[in-house]
Order: sequence, then structure tokens, then C-alpha cells
Amino acid sequence: MTSTPIADDGAAATLSATITQWSEPWFASGVLRALETTGEPDERGHYRWLIRLAGEEKEFVTLWVTLRQRTVHFEAQVMPAPEEKIEDVFRFLLTKNADLYGLHLALGPEAAVYLVGRVPVGDLNAERLDELCGAALHYVDEIFPTAMTMGLGSLYRRRRRIGTS
Repeated sequence: MTSTPIADDGAAATLSATITQWSEPWFASGVLRALETTGEPDERGHYRWLIRLAGEEKEFVTLWVTLRQRTVHFEAQVMPAPEEKIEDVFRFLLTKNADLYGLHLALGPEAAVYLVGRVPVGDLNAERLDELCGAALHYVDEIFPTAMTMGLGSLYRRRRRIGTS
């Protein structure tokens, strides 16, 4: 396998600066719990960042941001593969998919359910990153409890926050 070059020499540095700028108010609010990167490309030449957000329904929403050759790819796991009422779960997810903006639901490895999206490298700024991270957090919190109750009901018990202020 050959290394895939990024869009230009400064794209990783620019994206890193954008993510750092975006992260400051999110860390201050307590919603952003972790931000990590190796700072080095993987074997395909992609740079990756892990963004861990505090969810309401799902304790953490982990968003992977990957700088690819011409796009920035976003990915967050919504739930593992459903084991019960699979057809009902997929019907629910397909119905929800029609209402999503900027991200969409997809099946990933081992039939796990993900939110994914991509933006051209030159189109991603702190405001767009804010929209996508906010959307991922909102959509996972909205979809997760229903999908888990339907698809993994014998294992899942809804998490309820008490006394949040």
C-alpha cells in the first residue's frame, strides 16, 4: 500500500490550528472532555484527531476527525450492531437519516451504526467544525436511547441524569 498525500503541505497544520481554536470554548464549557492526536500521518498518509464529548444519553460521544487527501472525514459510533428487532432498528435509523444535516447514518465494521460525514479540506473552519461536532453530539443523544432500546433492549438500560444544572 502506498502513502496517500494530503491536499497540501500545510493542510494538517491548518486543520490542527482550526481544531485548537474550536476546542477552547468547548473545553471551558465542560462538554469537550478530551482532544488527542498523534500529530503524525498513519500508513495511508491520513492525520487523525479524537474528540471526546460528554453526552446526555450516551456518556461519551467520541468523534474521529480524519484529514484525508481532499476531505476531512467525521465519524462517531452511535451504537454497536443491533441484536434484536433488527428490521425495526434499521427502519428507525433510515427514517432518522432523512432529517440529519451535515452527517448521515451508516453501517460500519461488524454492522455497528455510525454517524459519518465529510467536508472538503478548504471548507472546514472553526464555525463549520462547531456545527458538525454539535450536530454529532445532538444526533447521538437523540438516536442512541431509542436505537439501543430497540436493538439491544435485553442489555441496555437508559441512563438518566439526575440533578443536572
